[in-house]
Amino acid sequence: MLCAIYARKSTEQSGISDEAKSIARQIEHAKAYAEKKGWTTDERFIFSDDAVSGAEFGKRRPGFLRLINALKPKPEFQVLVMSEESRLGREQIQTAYALQQITDAGVRVWFYLTDQERKLDTAMDKVMLSLTNFAAEMERERAQQRVFDAMVRKAKAGHVCGGSCFGYTNVVITDASGKRSHVEYQINPAEAAVVQRIFELYVAGHGFQTIAKLLNAEQAHCPRARPLSKPAGWAASSIREVLLRPLYHGQQIWGRTKKRLPSGIKRPHKRAEQDWLVVDVPHLQIIDDATWQEAQNRWNNVRAVYLRGTNGRLHGRPTNGHESPYLLTGFTC
Repeated sequence: MLCAIYARKSTEQSGISDEAKSIARQIEHAKAYAEKKGWTTDERFIFSDDAVSGAEFGKRRPGFLRLINALKPKPEFQVLVMSEESRLGREQIQTAYALQQITDAGVRVWFYLTDQERKLDTAMDKVMLSLTNFAAEMERERAQQRVFDAMVRKAKAGHVCGGSCFGYTNVVITDASGKRSHVEYQINPAEAAVVQRIFELYVAGHGFQTIAKLLNAEQAHCPRARPLSKPAGWAASSIREVLLRPLYHGQQIWGRTKKRLPSGIKRPHKRAEQDWLVVDVPHLQIIDDATWQEAQNRWNNVRAVYLRGTNGRLHGRPTNGHESPYLLTGFTC
């Protein structure tokens, strides 16, 4: 019989077996298991997903999608080998449906860690599947809670909980043994000077676009372009982000967004403001209190005077404190 293999390594590495931490190990052991059973493996039918959560079943799991597509119109393989059921998924409903698709296509599913076949022929088979998937989903939730608790501890200590931030340098802190402990922000003097200039220009009445053009003309330090293939430089949107980032005022906010839905699917969405964690980090303050407050007041005033219709769409724009040499500025587009 021709045998297919599926392997998946999760994004969360805590609380899972050593076997589940390596794609190569899973594939190697699956091949050995198939050989022991007298089955033939084909490189075309080795499917894998690296660093993907078991709650994902869409485009973020190309290996899984290739496996499902290989079932139609008729699979060329007769057996599918995995290390354990949780490699297929850790969400009860989606995992059960995926297994049903595989078995309905006439493919037998075997797990080499337990040397057992997963069948869905009887009500008892389906009950056992539900119990197994329930345990896998519970472990996924526990792993998420462990990650969340670790991030809260880091945020409360003022450590870096995300990526880089313009105006600061990420510094890796090690413990006594030389092992990485955490990452901290340190003010980058050259970039901090640009941040201060942005606030000064905005308080003086300049708009986002004007500030961006001015900084680009001066070839001022700027954030790295994302993706890196894009040209680096300041844009109106990045000026706005700088003016609204509380970290420059000495406040670090964590938990504004949540990365996943309750089902585990990765889809960022906003948290309620009362759930945010706000930590004072005065040693990271770049903008003094008076300048920060003046900039926020101007921002709030600008938002308040925008003209909006009954449908909520903008009808016009407020004055920016500067006279334009053109007659119809702000009236045409």
